Amino acid sequence: MTDDLRETLYRLEAALASADPAGVEGGLPALLADDFLEFGASGRTWDASTMRETLAGASPAGPVELLDFAVAELAPGVVLATYRLGPPRPSNRSTIWVRRGDRWQVRFHQGTLVAG
Repeated sequence: MTDDLRETLYRLEAALASADPAGVEGGLPALLADDFLEFGASGRTWDASTMRETLAGASPAGPVELLDFAVAELAPGVVLATYRLGPPRPSNRSTIWVRRGDRWQVRFHQGTLVAG
């Protein structure tokens, strides 16, 4: 796992978490794979079309804090990113990123709220 890949995925995760498309080629909706699935911290399940619609209408939330960010290669072109998201909605997060063509896309994401 290279530092460049870790930095790239950190930047993309932060962009998604803050709903800020700055610096994301094609905008945030382009980061989601067509077969995307999310189990949200709210308990809601999201698919690609619903999440793309949500991201397209979202206003940037400002900077977010991604704590203990780590990546692990699961297979060639498949990476697991894990981290804790800081306030205002502290939660544990995990994302499976897949390399499709020349870009990384989110295949699966899960958020779990934490106490406090």
